[in-house]
Amino acid sequence: MPGVALDAMNEVHKEEVVLINRLGELVVQGIEGAPDLDLIGRSVDGWVVHTRDHFDGENRLMERYGFPPYPVHKAEHAQVLARLESIQAQWIRDQSLEALADFIFNEWRAWFDQHVKSMDTATALFLRQVM
Repeated sequence: MPGVALDAMNEVHKEEVVLINRLGELVVQGIEGAPDLDLIGRSVDGWVVHTRDHFDGENRLMERYGFPPYPVHKAEHAQVLARLESIQAQWIRDQSLEALADFIFNEWRAWFDQHVKSMDTATALFLRQVM
């Protein structure tokens, strides 16, 4: 995972990666054998809560310190959170390990890497200068 110029942002990103790695392990174990659907559901719920808090924290900092592209960064957060919440709803409805695995290992992973390398890197550099 690429690092950014603010340790606090790096910590939150590391927490998210730990959550998603654990969830990914549970999903793979479930696909290969008897899944613990309750534990997977609780893990998805925890990931949604963490992501919501993660995005809210970054959004507050960007707004407080007047980060110029704040509306664009905030909009991407909103879009990704809505997508994650739709995955959560799909899990509750279908409990499809394959759909969850596809989101975790393909869609989310590619988005997270690109988001950290672009928007979060720029945001952290700006915030480090003004905080």
